[in-house]
Amino acid sequence: MAGQVPGRSSEQTVVGQAATHLVDASRDAELLVVGRASRHAPIGPQIGPVTRAVLHHAVPPVAVIPHD
Repeated sequence: MAGQVPGRSSEQTVVGQAATHLVDASRDAELLVVGRASRHAPIGPQIGPVTRAVLHHAVPPVAVIPHD
């Protein structure tokens, strides 16, 4: 986020569409990190709608970290 110290993460609480806020907040970031819950389907692991939207619309590279 603009004005942040390099190498530091930041937190912010907002109301609304998560993907939209993440994409907007990450415009000046070098990397966006999002989590992915373990969701298994017959064809393998799946991502949720927020992660999918972020992957398609974020400006910086996106790292998706799976968690239980």
